Amino acid sequence: MNGKLYIIGAPPAIFSGLTPDLQARMEYVDNFLHYPKERWRQLARGLLVGRAPLPRRFLCSCLKGLDHLLQATAADSVLLYEGTNLRILRVLKTLLPPETRCHVYYCNPIRTVFRHPEQELSAIARLGYRLSTFDPEDARRYHLELTGQYFRYPEGPLPSPTSDCFFCGLPKDRAGELHRLRALLEAGGWKCDFVIPTDNQQKISYPEYLQRLAASRCVVDICQKGQAGLTRRPLEALFYGKKLITNNEKIMGYDFYNSKNVFIFEKDLTDCLNVFLRQPMEPVPMTIKNKYDINGWIRHYLQ
Repeated sequence: MNGKLYIIGAPPAIFSGLTPDLQARMEYVDNFLHYPKERWRQLARGLLVGRAPLPRRFLCSCLKGLDHLLQATAADSVLLYEGTNLRILRVLKTLLPPETRCHVYYCNPIRTVFRHPEQELSAIARLGYRLSTFDPEDARRYHLELTGQYFRYPEGPLPSPTSDCFFCGLPKDRAGELHRLRALLEAGGWKCDFVIPTDNQQKISYPEYLQRLAASRCVVDICQKGQAGLTRRPLEALFYGKKLITNNEKIMGYDFYNSKNVFIFEKDLTDCLNVFLRQPMEPVPMTIKNKYDINGWIRHYLQ
């Protein structure tokens, strides 16, 4: 296939790592799946879109970016991140050519994005969307395609470390574990850079996130309860050449796992944590890293 791929919700910092030949086939669309900020768009989306036939021009004014997506042809593909609104997804299928291949990729645990996963996912699949996920347990439970997690190679040389252990993420259901781990690390004399925002003012941008990760020696990855698939943090650690502390025991089944590089919190002995952080990294072969590169991952949706 030589068509284009229209993407809604792609993380720009990662997709900029695509090779020029693949980049030329990408069309990045404003994320109209997000709840709009303008009051009139909120009312139009909530009261009208998907509830009654509406003129295409009106739909494009309600859903900013939709007009760009509707340039897709029968030879093209569409990739939506976290598509959950059944009414909007139904509208898209009526406006796009029937031959246009439409994918939805779920990059968060299914239980966190749907109230009634089985019914809602089945309804979306019946519309003709191809559903995929990063999480192997969700793929099995909900009959989704597993395409896994991905990342990109960093640009330029990395800075000298200014911290030992870095974590950034919302507290969710893991705040207690994060605070226990931080206390344990600081008791061992390790400098922690933990960003656990409780409001929007405390959040940092993804480029700043990567700068602080690059300036640390070890990435901390504490997953939400019930998550089996990798977050992006293990791959950030892999591509940036950092050690990893994680509570995801499933990581032992991945080909880049090495006990000298990865410490499993609350499984490995905590008495060994200081030894783990002091010992040098063991290099991971490029042949393994390439399996998780964005350039390989995106080809699945171009087929």
